[in-house]
Amino acid sequence: MPEINIGTGRTFLTHREIKPVDETSFLEGFKDAAINIGRGWSDENTLGLATLFVAKNVMNENKDYEYNSEYNVLADPQLEGLTDYLGNFMHSNSAEHTKHLIERFYKKQKQINGSPSYMIGRILGGLTDPSSLFAFTKGGRYLLTGSRLKRSAGFGGIVAAEESSKRLLTDERPLADTLLISAGGFIIPAMFPSLPVTAGKKFDKLADTLDEADDIIFNSKYTAGAAAPKGSKLKTETELQAENKIQPTGLGIFGEQGPYNPLFRVLKNGSSNAQEMIESILEGALYQVKNFKGGVTGQSIERNIYKRYVPTVLAATKKVESAYNKYLQRSGVNQQGFLEKNFDKKFTNNKKVMSPKEFRESIWDYRFGKTDVEDEVIEASKGLDDFYKSIGGEYDELKIVQSYINSQIDAVKFFIKRTKNKTKKQDLNIKLEKLQSRLEYVNKYGSLKQDKYTNIMFKKDQITARFDEFSAVLTRALREKNPAIREDEIDDIIKSFKEYQPYIEFENIAQKIRLLSKHNSAKFDRELVETQLMNKVDRVSARFMSRKLNIDYRLLADAGFIEKDINILKRIYYNQTIPDIEISKVFGDPMGYGANYQKGNKVGMKQIADEYDDMIDNAVSAAEKQKLIKQRDEILDDLDASIGLVRGTYGLPQDPNRTLSRGIRIGKLYNAMTMLTGIAQTVDVARLVMINGMGKTFKMSWEVMTGGFAKETIKMSKNTTQLGGEAIDMATSQRAMSMYGMDDAFGVFNKFERGVSGVGNLYFTFLNLSNPWNTGVKTVAGMFNGARTLEAIEALVTGGKITKVNLARLKNLGIDDQTAKIIYQQYKKHGYGKNANSWSSVGDQYKLMRVANTESWDQTPEAIKAADIFHSAIGKQARIDIVTPTKGDVPLWANTELGGVLLQFKKFGIASTQRMLMRGLQEKDINFLNGVMLLMAAGAMVDAFRQKAFNRDYSKKPTGQKIVDAFDRSGLGGIFSDINNAIERLGNNEIGLRPLLGAKKPYGTYRDLFNNPVPDVLGPSASQLANIGDIAWTWGTGKYNHHTARNVRRLLPFQNVWFLDSLFDEVEKKGLR
Repeated sequence: MPEINIGTGRTFLTHREIKPVDETSFLEGFKDAAINIGRGWSDENTLGLATLFVAKNVMNENKDYEYNSEYNVLADPQLEGLTDYLGNFMHSNSAEHTKHLIERFYKKQKQINGSPSYMIGRILGGLTDPSSLFAFTKGGRYLLTGSRLKRSAGFGGIVAAEESSKRLLTDERPLADTLLISAGGFIIPAMFPSLPVTAGKKFDKLADTLDEADDIIFNSKYTAGAAAPKGSKLKTETELQAENKIQPTGLGIFGEQGPYNPLFRVLKNGSSNAQEMIESILEGALYQVKNFKGGVTGQSIERNIYKRYVPTVLAATKKVESAYNKYLQRSGVNQQGFLEKNFDKKFTNNKKVMSPKEFRESIWDYRFGKTDVEDEVIEASKGLDDFYKSIGGEYDELKIVQSYINSQIDAVKFFIKRTKNKTKKQDLNIKLEKLQSRLEYVNKYGSLKQDKYTNIMFKKDQITARFDEFSAVLTRALREKNPAIREDEIDDIIKSFKEYQPYIEFENIAQKIRLLSKHNSAKFDRELVETQLMNKVDRVSARFMSRKLNIDYRLLADAGFIEKDINILKRIYYNQTIPDIEISKVFGDPMGYGANYQKGNKVGMKQIADEYDDMIDNAVSAAEKQKLIKQRDEILDDLDASIGLVRGTYGLPQDPNRTLSRGIRIGKLYNAMTMLTGIAQTVDVARLVMINGMGKTFKMSWEVMTGGFAKETIKMSKNTTQLGGEAIDMATSQRAMSMYGMDDAFGVFNKFERGVSGVGNLYFTFLNLSNPWNTGVKTVAGMFNGARTLEAIEALVTGGKITKVNLARLKNLGIDDQTAKIIYQQYKKHGYGKNANSWSSVGDQYKLMRVANTESWDQTPEAIKAADIFHSAIGKQARIDIVTPTKGDVPLWANTELGGVLLQFKKFGIASTQRMLMRGLQEKDINFLNGVMLLMAAGAMVDAFRQKAFNRDYSKKPTGQKIVDAFDRSGLGGIFSDINNAIERLGNNEIGLRPLLGAKKPYGTYRDLFNNPVPDVLGPSASQLANIGDIAWTWGTGKYNHHTARNVRRLLPFQNVWFLDSLFDEVEKKGLR
């Protein structure tokens, strides 16, 4: 059964040998793991051993075996080969007793060697042992300072005493363990200065030294001969380019030096202006060189878009829900039931009560003129005014519509100037007049801030299916409000709806700039590009046009051609407007063209193209000119694509409502519901430790759990994280949708797709449990991030100790020195924790945990801006910690329909590579090393759970296979694991990591018709189609067997959900075979 590893997004096609076995519920695997962790802890912790010692003596477990005075345990032949473990048997009363002890010994050895959870328990037991805890106290630090001899005697004495006490408490503890650990207690402090307390610091210092070596190599490579004059603070273009590049990871062409996505390419090859432009657009997960030199990575447009969701869409949704609940209470219903809220249907016996959807559609009716509505509908409508007016006001102020129309006007004027054909010039002048007329209308009537403004969304599937009926209704609506309208005008309007989409797809700005340039490659087809641009100008934006139509929209709505659900309209409006607003704030127009550069906006594509054209003019050879032209074109294409990515329009098909596009969207969701388990997400917990460090993670968790203010801490942390644009998965399925390749900015769905999508959301929330898990784990990540960020800010502001990595992290998160000062001032004034306010009159309960409480910060411009930057920092870091893909992570082709099919479930592996492996290699600190070990342990635990689910004995797995599978499931390898697995499948396990380590071929899917790995390598959709073909083949030819039964099961939704696994096993055995 396929499952998705949360660390890599890779599909595991597991297959159990079909034989009559007793199926074990997967829930029992969790129970066994918990028991094994407890056993491991008690076997390694002095307190645990003492408890067991007391229990054994009270129960007197030896009473069942009569004492034989003639029995000599040392002479017992049963112990042949077990002489190294005699301590386990010395208390034996008889040969029968020894036999029992041997059986127990082997059982425990199997437990030790076959259970990762047992080993994790032993690690935890050791970490919480008295000597380990003592090392964190003042006394422990005292013993671990001074001369090597003093440290060795002090710490070694404590460890030896502890081990001796463990030997007294249990004779089952191997003598070798006692001697080895005791010796280590004496030797390690003597070998390594200040170990173990400052081992991390020593490692971090070594990492800083390696970073400095990287800097020397990097700077000698990129800045030789280009240094600024001595004493000058101005940096050369070469120096700026070098500092804007990604901090080296050591992976070279396989990492940040590779041409894998637009962010990597532009930061590697672009001018400093191009680098800064793409940095302003897309959110990157990796450090830049400048972060380690005091330079700040600014907030990205992508992050600003994420941040806008909570105060706009989510806030408006809560107001609508609140009004609906009031309506229910007034109608005699206490509140929304589970089914009403989650299935959006009416399940109450009170037929007079509106369902949630009917209530939302009634709001639309009211906003378009209906007066006979419930009072709560009016209240909900007033709540929507804040949503529409706040966004519409920004849209109007930035003159976004006008800037787009002006861009089209400029293009038409350019074509008029160039063309010599009179007929063509006449047509262009007519188009120019239409555009100027539209601009005049928008300036006069196009405000989005008008009362009760509501965006219009036409149902394209209904228009296409009932076009004649739509034409008749629209004609009637036009004639009623516009008696003087001409037939040809009506025909033009109706015709335009054949190309209607609920978004504006701008013309290719990179192509437009090339058209205006005097320098182009020999391959550039000017006539073709002119035709394409003019066709784009001809296409009237349905969004602009719908605002221009003077009609009664209720006629179209009543006929089913307009969407009335306010929740859908809010989301579409957000996706239509917020990206354009945020892009225009930075570049002055929604295309990133740079038309308003002189008015204080950042450099756009036009200025970057001009910069390259100047370099081309000054090129000394034709070859150099062509090289610069090629570089300019590639950079402009990547920048233009990046704008399309954050707007949600890049890679969209010409008609998203065509049958193929609908099938692809439904197929992706179907793949998720049939292949995902959800349990592999447990490695997220290891990520928290990997980022924050083992000691701090446990200490901060302990403070929160025992301080008595956990609820307040978590609530404030969740609010801060959500204002940063994360931890909103319960409302958006954000992480699940981006991980599994199902994010669609505009949701151009028909009725069937909406139903399937609704089932998918329920699946991620209540079955797969991804949404509640992601919300919770990102909230915890935000809590830790806030504390860690405030601690680093305090060290920076007060002149305390701050590591090079922590300082670079602040800069990478967009926090400069001045912002850090304001954040620290506001934290001390309004926050809670160390050096701030206490939670009660008792005093400070928190020594490490810090909570910013940004909601209470001062409302001065400086504090508001600092809070916004802090929210962005927490949101960005949460998406790094709890691996979540962003727009620029994957190759551009992966955002197309075909690419999305081939790389479904792989986007996460690519994101994991950057956030876990590559960022860890940049930091090179002790937390990364600890995290690697924990992730491997977590991966091994998930693998053991899955082995248990398939009734396989984990202890019988070869060591090499255990390592490979644990590595796969840990997510450390990211996309490299996916590539390796594809190579292994295609090479029949003759080449790759598994054969190198002597591991067996992984379990896969057996098919009679097409039994080769190609479909599985081509993605889940190809794999599912191959399964369907195999089922049809075996059924039709009478070869139906247990493999066919397994393939049938794989097609069933929810069959791979971890807690339903045993149920579907029974279905497979009794109903499918």
